[in-house]
Amino acid sequence: MLQRSPIAKLRPVPNKHRLNDRLVSDLQPRSKAFLVWDTVQPGLVVQVQPTGHRSFIVVYNRHGRTRWYHLSNALAIRVAEARKLANAVTYQIAQGKDPTAERKASRHAGTFEDLATRYRKYAETKNKSWKATGKLIKRYVLPSWGKLLAAEISRGDANALMADITAKVTANQVMASASAIFSWAIRKEIGGVKINPCHNIERNQTRKRTRILSDSELPLFWKKFDSVGLMRSRALMTILLTGQRPEKSATCGPNTSGMAGGKCRDI
Repeated sequence: MLQRSPIAKLRPVPNKHRLNDRLVSDLQPRSKAFLVWDTVQPGLVVQVQPTGHRSFIVVYNRHGRTRWYHLSNALAIRVAEARKLANAVTYQIAQGKDPTAERKASRHAGTFEDLATRYRKYAETKNKSWKATGKLIKRYVLPSWGKLLAAEISRGDANALMADITAKVTANQVMASASAIFSWAIRKEIGGVKINPCHNIERNQTRKRTRILSDSELPLFWKKFDSVGLMRSRALMTILLTGQRPEKSATCGPNTSGMAGGKCRDI
């Protein structure tokens, strides 16, 4: 059985005409807004406001509710053009889409600056290193991407951003920070973001920086450790001797030998 078009479900209204450019321009305003329906293109109407402003609109039905899709100022385009636009909208409706809802979603997609602000509120409670990330985003990313729609930023934009940052390490850090924001947006389905433009962008090759204490410097550090207390001094000595990262180091007490019975905790 053939299904009726959603537009056909609307109640017919008496104010119908075969629209033409002359008729549209001659419509006179009333005390209240009114509609003039086109007899050629289903769903196409001219809305006339009390101020005299008139617009082409497609009116259709979606899940039992009337939707209004604004096409254009009625004096900015001709009736023939309005019919073509209305026909395209009607085709989307026939495919089960809701053009009005999709337009609203597009408007609320948000700029990258909006996305970065939302991510900051999230990261402040989850990521202790957000302050450093935030500074990189503010200095290097927002000037270029701040006003762009986040969902429209491309890999080309990411490559261009990388090329503009002369410091190789900084460029890598900036790209990682921006990538984290996009990945979060995709997971949370925020801002209409579907892809991460920073993903698989080639990073700059960098050399690891090392610092080796001289024989004359070691005693100075060793002596200074005694002034910070037994627990911390043992941990700092371990870090100095092993090169282990501070967050991985632990000190044991009160049994400082670390044997059974001693209680270890992170410094």
